[in-house]
Amino acid sequence: MDHDLIIQCIRDAWNLDNDPSPFYEYLLDLLSITLRNNDFEFNSLFFLQILGIAMGRKYAPAAANLYLIKFDFAAMNLFHILPLLYSRFLDDIFGVWPGTYQELLDFQSFLNSLIPGIKVTFTIHKYIIPFLDTYIYKDFDSLGNCFLRTGVYFKLTDTHQLLHHTSFHPSHTFHSIVKSQFIRFKRLSSTFQDFQLASSILTKALLTRGYPIRTILKIKRDIWNNYPITSNSDPDNRPEQNNSEPNQNNILPIVTYYDRHHSRLNKQWSAIVRQNPLFEHFRTLSAYKRHRNLKDILTHARLQYNNEEAQLSTLIALL
Repeated sequence: MDHDLIIQCIRDAWNLDNDPSPFYEYLLDLLSITLRNNDFEFNSLFFLQILGIAMGRKYAPAAANLYLIKFDFAAMNLFHILPLLYSRFLDDIFGVWPGTYQELLDFQSFLNSLIPGIKVTFTIHKYIIPFLDTYIYKDFDSLGNCFLRTGVYFKLTDTHQLLHHTSFHPSHTFHSIVKSQFIRFKRLSSTFQDFQLASSILTKALLTRGYPIRTILKIKRDIWNNYPITSNSDPDNRPEQNNSEPNQNNILPIVTYYDRHHSRLNKQWSAIVRQNPLFEHFRTLSAYKRHRNLKDILTHARLQYNNEEAQLSTLIALL
């Protein structure tokens, strides 16, 4: 992503505003500072980033989407054969192509000519293809109708390094890890067979990490039979909220470090808070934070800032 083109794309988007703010140009000046002054040290040498956005910038995903507006429009409208489906998530694109294999290669060359520095590489399959953390495949019914189904995709490099069951963490953490994985599998699986295939891979990995088999199977069964898969965008499918219980909407976290002493302190503290009539409409939630570890001690910035420089750095980081 070229820095000048990034700024121009954002300026074009802001110009579409019927009532543009007079502060837009000042924001673009700040954006230019953060884009053109990303330097780092490696092997006692200093480097300046001249292309792209530094990792961790909050505005990077939005800027990338604005950068590719013209690219997406051309992909969907300007080639002599139009894809039946074109969907992009950041730098991953999924599509359905109606033409021949050679015409698809021509379409790839067309896309690679749109924006300097932006190149796409197609992975082409006829019946099944991985996309992000799913695999998408064709399923034919008895009448010959074709449907797209999905299942869970694991990369070959995925070693399933989930938290070991003997690690020093609150007990509910291990339960939540297993539950969240099975919920994700159910959301991504079109059929029970797809869910079962992914679950068997996860179960083997969890057993090697010390998780009890009875707990794994119980959570798996409960998720498949009882966990509803609803769309947040569909108001008819949203779970009903019980407004008669204000405790569900007013959560008071009790935060301590996690060790044997502080976990007991957390429980006693929570009990005292619940007895206070000022908090009768609140639901207490035990939460923990970790102690400072070796990584915190070894990883730190070499440069020290004064107060004015720190405030400027904070302003740029917020941008």
